[in-house]
Amino acid sequence: MKLLYVFLLGMSICFANPTWANTKHKPVNKHHKITHPSHHRNASKTTHLASNVNFSHKNIRKTPIYGDNQLADEINYIINTSKASNDAAIAVYVKSMSQGDTLYTRNIYHPFIPASTLKVLTAEASLLFLGPEYRFSTQLLTDAKSIKDGVLQGNLYILLSGDPSLTYDDLEDLLLSLKKQQIQTISGNVYIDFTAYDQDFYGPGWDWKDRKYCYGAPISGSIINHNCLSLAISPTSAGQSAHIVRSDKYFYPAIRNSVVTKSKSMRACSLRLSTGSRGSIDLDGCMPSGRYVWGLSYVIADIPEYNRALFSDLLRHLSIRVQGNVLLASAPRHLSFISSHDSKPLKLLLSDMMKKSDNVIAEALFKKISQLYNRRPGSWQGGTYAVTQILSTRIGVDTRGMRILDGSGLSAANLATPSQMMQVLNYAFHHSTNDVFISALPIAGVDGTLKHRMGNIARKVHAKTGTISGVISLAGYALAANQEPLAFVIMINGSKGLAWRYREMEDKIATALTRYER
Repeated sequence: MKLLYVFLLGMSICFANPTWANTKHKPVNKHHKITHPSHHRNASKTTHLASNVNFSHKNIRKTPIYGDNQLADEINYIINTSKASNDAAIAVYVKSMSQGDTLYTRNIYHPFIPASTLKVLTAEASLLFLGPEYRFSTQLLTDAKSIKDGVLQGNLYILLSGDPSLTYDDLEDLLLSLKKQQIQTISGNVYIDFTAYDQDFYGPGWDWKDRKYCYGAPISGSIINHNCLSLAISPTSAGQSAHIVRSDKYFYPAIRNSVVTKSKSMRACSLRLSTGSRGSIDLDGCMPSGRYVWGLSYVIADIPEYNRALFSDLLRHLSIRVQGNVLLASAPRHLSFISSHDSKPLKLLLSDMMKKSDNVIAEALFKKISQLYNRRPGSWQGGTYAVTQILSTRIGVDTRGMRILDGSGLSAANLATPSQMMQVLNYAFHHSTNDVFISALPIAGVDGTLKHRMGNIARKVHAKTGTISGVISLAGYALAANQEPLAFVIMINGSKGLAWRYREMEDKIATALTRYER
């Protein structure tokens, strides 16, 4: 049995929409709720941050920083006086987006583990290759020549595209289109095709522990509800079985519940969540009696079996009879179209990916680029080649020494230099994808992974965060005191357990950039 994990839901995070000012720039609780877990623009124009700011932290230095030398002194002071700087490799790169000059450099050609700032590269490669209006499409196809008396005279093919936003509700709506066409029976088989991507579901270098969590869910041609299910378990009377709470948003395989409610005084209670031999969710252990409900997240480990069970159940639920079997197979060419479900456009998917640091979206885009660029099932190796080529040929990034093994930055084996990251930020700011790219970034003090950071300079920093064990990074844009847009990259590869100190250093450097004047 494969041990998965129990995730106690402690909070819900609300994300706000970004706010941008586009201008011409001159050169100078106790109730339980189940939640889902874890353009072309003229070159003379630039996009920058809104500058109306209310400083909320009295201990932040507000005096202007005049010129490059003072800025360098300030950044050096922040780094040298940090208690976390002695045991860490630190890189900082600051460049003006209006003047084009470099304002500060430190270790910019040294390769660093980027963590989730790698999504900056994935996002821009996706915009350049797929386009901001690209949509994933899930299709119903058939080889039947006719529908007679409500019977589809042939086989039904469900063509999955690796859409990271696809949900159970979307699939239900898609299959309802059969009923709208008066199809009540399928005379042949139902074939599920998720060969858009290969069968290597986990990225190179992913820690095996990450696979137990929703952010490390398997990346397949079939991604349904992020391949992660939310459920809850509530106590009953002492000595009785605990109660499983399901959500209508998900399809659950069989759940075997052996969790017993214990008295409140019982402290040594824990849950074990695992996958049974036939894909069932097995729960055992104990929980204390009382009013508290525990939220659980279950990563789908057996993708093929889950697909067979889901579509078999959904067809039964919709009263569509299948005279054959529900099987897994590639769809042949030259099939007839029945219906499709399209995802929201890439520009909106990127906003979710960047603001929430959504790994599943990033990895699906990585494999989709691989599939379409190489014209074969999307793979990790194919994504490495395709994204590297796009960055090199379309942007001119010097990719020597760059190692892109996945699209999210979850792998600790990824490597990129601050210089390479800056090349992408510079290109994204000045070219046709700038509105989409910059709007997708988290906004300091407002939304995404920066919602609770840098409230003292709210809205003046738009940047992608990055965090894995021992790694903290931040890359994006800041608005200087004179409204000059600056791009910056901060990469810190250090020790485990010091993330909060590294973030503190990042926030101080970003704040210093907003005080800069020429």
